[in-house]
Parts: sequence; C-alpha cells; structure tokens
Amino acid sequence: MKKLNNLKHKLQFTAATTIPTLFNAKTAFAASDGGEVEEKVTDAANQVQGILTGLIVIVGICVALFIIIKRLPSADDPREKSEVFKSIGRVISMVALGAAIVWILPWVYNLFT
Repeated sequence: MKKLNNLKHKLQFTAATTIPTLFNAKTAFAASDGGEVEEKVTDAANQVQGILTGLIVIVGICVALFIIIKRLPSADDPREKSEVFKSIGRVISMVALGAAIVWILPWVYNLFT
C-alpha cells in the first residue's frame, strides 16, 4: 500500500509540473507585418520545444518507474541492484540526450541559415 501511495504521489507531482506547461501556450493570430510573424513563429517553436521536452521527461519517468517496480521484488540480490542502477542511468542519459536534441537541433539549424 505504501508503494502505491508513493507512486500516486509521484504521478501527482508529474501532473502538477507538466499540465501548467501545456496550458501556458500562447495563441498566435494573424499579423500585419513580417516582424510580428517571425516573433510569433519563434514563440510557437519555443512552445513546441517545451511540450516535446515535457513529453520526453514524462516518458522517461514512466520508464524508470516501470523498471523499478518490475525489479523491486528481487532487490536483495546485489547483481540485480547493479542492473537496476545501470538501467535507471541509461534512462536518465537517454532523457537528457532527447531533451538536448530538441533544443540543440534548431539552434544548429539557425547557425547555418
């Protein structure tokens, strides 16, 4: 029961931090000059980047929790603990890489345009 309460608390925390980001998106309307259009496109791209980063982090948290819950019953074995820590480390590194790619690719593209 304690594990379920802990999982419920973590999911509530994730929802509380992600949902405001999703609902904070700005609405883009038609603009009269090119400067406004470029600014609105940039704002929209930043919103998309934020949403993608949030989705990557949520998926990473879910995968990490799945690994922990799946391997928790055999946590007494040191080899199994080592595998759990390696798996969680891989998930964290993949989340960091995925989130970095979302922000670095547009930056690199802007360097060459």
